[in-house]
Amino acid sequence: MKNTLFVVLGLLILLMAGCKEVDKRTITSEEATVLVVEAATAYSIYASTQEEGTTAGFQSENQLKSATTTSEGYPQISIEPLDLTTWPKIITVDYGPENISGYDNHERRGKLVISADNFPGVSGAEWEITFDEFYHDDYKVEGVQTISYDGLNGSEHPVYTCSVSDGVITSPDGKKFYFEQQTQREWISGYDTHAVTSGETVDLCDDEFQITGTHSGISSDGYEYSMSTTTPLIVGTCCRWVKEGVLYIGLDDYELSCEIDYRPASDTGDTCNNAASITVFGETFNITLP
Repeated sequence: MKNTLFVVLGLLILLMAGCKEVDKRTITSEEATVLVVEAATAYSIYASTQEEGTTAGFQSENQLKSATTTSEGYPQISIEPLDLTTWPKIITVDYGPENISGYDNHERRGKLVISADNFPGVSGAEWEITFDEFYHDDYKVEGVQTISYDGLNGSEHPVYTCSVSDGVITSPDGKKFYFEQQTQREWISGYDTHAVTSGETVDLCDDEFQITGTHSGISSDGYEYSMSTTTPLIVGTCCRWVKEGVLYIGLDDYELSCEIDYRPASDTGDTCNNAASITVFGETFNITLP
């Protein structure tokens, strides 16, 4: 899912390129590009740490129940207190002082520090993630991220509420931009198989999620923006592109709004491909995603 969400970066650059041709009075081309790049980068990074935090939770539960410890090398997971009954627990995911590459080809260093009041599969469990000199692809990440497990919905799917508050990303060249988020993540496929315990890639690649919610932030140039899913996004852990859904982006103080529709991807019969369409003030055209 992390690779899938990160492609939003390229998509929104294309999207804003169309927008800025419609109304150049609101924001310069350079500022618009910066805003979209930063918004998509923040979206991807915090989505990644949500997934990393949830995975660490299942790994921690497996370690405690099997009385095993992490292997040598990074990332290392430490649990305090080291038992099955005492809560809350502090779970630290240490990626080490140097960048290491994950299975999703993103590089990380530093630590995720998780305050957990139960295991992630327990209804009502809440995980608060903070960051200790944590870097994702050399972007420094700060803020507070919360993941709450809401239990099973009417379709018997696990549902998580995810939020980001006081999010700050510092780029490798020192620019700061800000991000807030309120989303719901419904695990619609693959929730009954666990790569953490089986070690099988197939149990990772069958995971699909439906994501809805809102996002907002401030670019490094000081522009406030908002993003929302007007139709739920469908993403797969091992698919590069968003499979389906509609994403809106707008500037709060400007008459500028655009929409990207991923539905053409599912219309082709191949649910993992790079077909999409863009609507700019009522004009729609097809694009091929990078």
